[in-house]
Amino acid sequence: MANLFSIYRSCFLKKAIQWIFGAILAISITSYILLALPNIAPPNRLLIIPRGCRLYQLKEKLKNEGYIKNTTTFLWAAYLLSYHPENKPGHYRLMGNMNNWQVIRMLRSGMQHPVKLTFSSAANKASLIDQLVSYTGLTREALWVLLNDVDKLSAYGFTPENVLTMFIPDTYEVYWTISAEQLLSKMHRAYQRFWHATRLNKAKKIALSPVAVSILASIVQGETNDPQEAAMIAGVYLNRLKRNMPLQSCATLIYVLREDQSCVRRVWQQDTYIDSPYNSYHKRGLPPGPIGLPSVAMIDAVLNYISHDYLFFSAKEDFSGLHYFARNYTEHLKNADKYRKALDRLKIMR
Repeated sequence: MANLFSIYRSCFLKKAIQWIFGAILAISITSYILLALPNIAPPNRLLIIPRGCRLYQLKEKLKNEGYIKNTTTFLWAAYLLSYHPENKPGHYRLMGNMNNWQVIRMLRSGMQHPVKLTFSSAANKASLIDQLVSYTGLTREALWVLLNDVDKLSAYGFTPENVLTMFIPDTYEVYWTISAEQLLSKMHRAYQRFWHATRLNKAKKIALSPVAVSILASIVQGETNDPQEAAMIAGVYLNRLKRNMPLQSCATLIYVLREDQSCVRRVWQQDTYIDSPYNSYHKRGLPPGPIGLPSVAMIDAVLNYISHDYLFFSAKEDFSGLHYFARNYTEHLKNADKYRKALDRLKIMR
């Protein structure tokens, strides 16, 4: 009897050991398939997980856009590792042949890949906002509210009218999840680095603040794209400012007119009577804000203006984008008449 019991016990233990090893093997294979088997399709790609994205939405995105080989193992791995994409939205870099464990560990910890935020020009505040939201998870509404918040902007030394001058055209690294206030703070730090001692001293020599320099640079930019002429035109405007003469810039009128019209190629005499703080034909000094985002080249053109005694300039009739410069109004009228006749010949009405 004892021998029979020993035989049964031995068989039971053998079966149990086999079952345990079988279970371990099954778990190991399952774990390998779920966690260790490469599941991200080459090549390396960038993935944006938007705010509020749920796991089933992420699974569909990964499947439909070809990021992943097996969505079933990804889902099981996500459940196993308690991953919830809505907790860590952002911009991530997926490497080809990453396994589910590597991917989910990266996504769950929020190890984002920075985005390169680039802007070089903007017609106005709305245009700049459109560019900023195209690179980040920011909303137009959040940026618009912040860039029109008098109290928050005043803490940085700006107003809703001139805040565009804080944004120095360049390429910046930010995280996709950056907030509007974090972005503004980053732009202000870049602004402070840009306005180093050398530039500040040059601005002081022409009796303009950095904001005023940028406003003037935006007007110069509205008149020419040529760097050499930009320094000449800056000299004209500085001469007029010193004499308390109105700037009389067509670019400022075009800025006002574009509020109602998408394209303006010609300014008429009646346009000079528009009631606007940006009408530099009637308002002396600089307008309250820039008429566009000035480039670094235009800012430096103002700071390194060419000194001369010209008070007027007019576009050349060959439409080259270059200008005639004049010291007196009589000479200027002759130059301006050449351009007006060229516009008439082309029948450009607006």
